[in-house]
Amino acid sequence: MLKLRHFSRTIFAILIIYMLVLIGALYFVSGRLAGRAMDRMTLQEIRLAVEEGAGILSQAGDAEELDRAVNPAVNPAGMLLILFDRDGQALAVTRGAEKLADGLDLSSLTEETAGTGDVSGFCLMGKRTDEGFVLAGKPLAASERAAFSFRTLMMPYGIMAAVLSLVALFLLAWRIMQPVNTLTDAVHRLSLGEQAQVSEKLPMELRPLGRAFNEMSHRLSSSVRDLTNERDTLSRVLESLDEGVIAVDRDGDILRENRAASRLLGGRGTPLHGQVISSLRRTAQGEASSMNMQAGERTLLAVFRPLPAGNGALAVLRDVTEHERLEKTRREYVANISHELRTPLSSMQGITEGLRDGLVTKEEDRQRMYDLLLGQEKRLSRLVSDLLELSNLQSSREAFAADEADPMEILYEMMDFARPLARGKGVELDLDAPETLPVLYTNEDRLQQVLTILTDNAVKFTPAGGRVTLGAHPAGRYVRFSVTDTGIGMDEYTLRHAFDRFHQADTSHSEKGSGLGLAIAQEIMRRMGGHIVVRSAPGEGSEFAFLVRTRDQAPSSSPGGRSEERNV
Repeated sequence: MLKLRHFSRTIFAILIIYMLVLIGALYFVSGRLAGRAMDRMTLQEIRLAVEEGAGILSQAGDAEELDRAVNPAVNPAGMLLILFDRDGQALAVTRGAEKLADGLDLSSLTEETAGTGDVSGFCLMGKRTDEGFVLAGKPLAASERAAFSFRTLMMPYGIMAAVLSLVALFLLAWRIMQPVNTLTDAVHRLSLGEQAQVSEKLPMELRPLGRAFNEMSHRLSSSVRDLTNERDTLSRVLESLDEGVIAVDRDGDILRENRAASRLLGGRGTPLHGQVISSLRRTAQGEASSMNMQAGERTLLAVFRPLPAGNGALAVLRDVTEHERLEKTRREYVANISHELRTPLSSMQGITEGLRDGLVTKEEDRQRMYDLLLGQEKRLSRLVSDLLELSNLQSSREAFAADEADPMEILYEMMDFARPLARGKGVELDLDAPETLPVLYTNEDRLQQVLTILTDNAVKFTPAGGRVTLGAHPAGRYVRFSVTDTGIGMDEYTLRHAFDRFHQADTSHSEKGSGLGLAIAQEIMRRMGGHIVVRSAPGEGSEFAFLVRTRDQAPSSSPGGRSEERNV
């Protein structure tokens, strides 16, 4: 737009200069033309005066008559006339030309028949006749005054012509500049992202340009709209990602950062965020890389990649805490299952080899060995059964058919099952429930399986003299079941991983179990639409609880899944 203004000013300056040059040219040309015209008129007047003088000389009278003839009453042209006789003596001289007549070389005049010339500021013409010599002339100042008068007369017309030419040129320039200004304004609006169209009422020469501009504007607007939609879609995709994404330009300035990246790094300005930006700046000048970063208790995997053509770098951040934990659990799982399998197998191998080699000779010793062998086989069988049970629960599509169930009957059966276990450990077993409970709508076998796992687990981790309480109480449209013990309890780490496979509070892997019971119980409850919550503290025992829907709740609702208790 600024360049166009400069162009307009240049055009106007050129027009003004043109007007000045035109006026000067008119002034000069008119002066030259006027001068030439005056010269021709002067010569014509002098020639007429010579002829008139020759007539006067041919009719020569007395001196007084000749004087009146060469000095008319009116002489507006300022003509002078001098009459000479044959001897070169002046017979009559126009007043005011006496000095000119005195300064003339009469002998030369008498030698020439006729001629013209400029003498002492006069334009002269002479003619010799039979009666004498006629000399006529006119002052050059008179011609110059006449030329000046003519020039002065012509100047207003010249100025008027120049002004009219200037106006015509200005209108022509305006006719050209106005559409150009319109197109320039439209281009400027287009550069600002606005949709611009120019009117079809353009000069004939510019109409194809206007149509081409409108078509370009339409296509550009469509392209910008598509790019905007793609940008918005990309922005929504980036913001919906769980992975953090940060992009920087070649100078290391942030181009894009989604919410996930801010959440994972704790926002801008944190040391972790600064570490990522520094790595991105190095990556923009180098090669791709990756590294693990610690953000408190979380582990982040940062992958750095340079952008094409050296335009910056991109970082993708992923929270791999759960992955690392699962990887650690997998390693521990392999180690634990190997240990759990190797221990009974080694015992069975040793017992079998001893019996084969006849090292045990007494019958009672052989029976004891058989009992040990059978115990190890049962242990292996339980381990394999638990693994198969958990695998089936997680992979099969078996429906947990629900039906009406009496909660009191389930509790009494559980008491009968757990009482011998508790007695063998020296643990007191109690029942905490009202005399009547609402009828349940659940899978009775699966419910008993969960209670069995929780009760067995509580008895195993409660030392002698402790107490295990099996409880059930109404909770709105649910019944809340709980198994509480006064055992060793769990620390914070064990509490977070209580339902992981093979995770045990006692890492020595003693006869306490395989570490699959709680994982199986939680999987059963998940398939039944609920979950188990636990409260525990070291040395203060533990409480496992879950909700089971009653018969009054519609089967289409989600029982047990809306417990307000949370894992601690």
